[in-house]
Amino acid sequence: MDNDKPSVKADDLMRVEGAINDRIAKIDRVKEEIQPQKEMLDSIFDNDLAYAEHSQAAKKANQLKAQIKKQILNRPEAKAVSEKIKILKDELKEHQDALSYHLREFQRMTGANEFEGEDGELREIVPVYKLVKKRELKK
Repeated sequence: MDNDKPSVKADDLMRVEGAINDRIAKIDRVKEEIQPQKEMLDSIFDNDLAYAEHSQAAKKANQLKAQIKKQILNRPEAKAVSEKIKILKDELKEHQDALSYHLREFQRMTGANEFEGEDGELREIVPVYKLVKKRELKK
């Protein structure tokens, strides 16, 4: 092995690059699907007179506004759009997690910190760290 870099088979690298490009495309598609769904949900709120009136009210009206918003979210059409947004966000998270895995593999295989997508755009590979609470074990 040269320079202590892992040996990479060309077909393995092509498979990982293909998976990365596939995830980038899926993430872009899901992001595009989320926006109109959000706009539809916003439109449902905007077209409700009681909600529009109370959202412009002073701090005293905030409790009433929240109550009306809750009623609107209980309507079937708002529930459907809200659920669609939740599903799309879950799908987006899944694609982003998979992309992170593929990028980690690509970086491990090549040692590169950049990836050029099918669109020709050069992107930098950056690690993402999160701090999450550990679940306490029941004794």
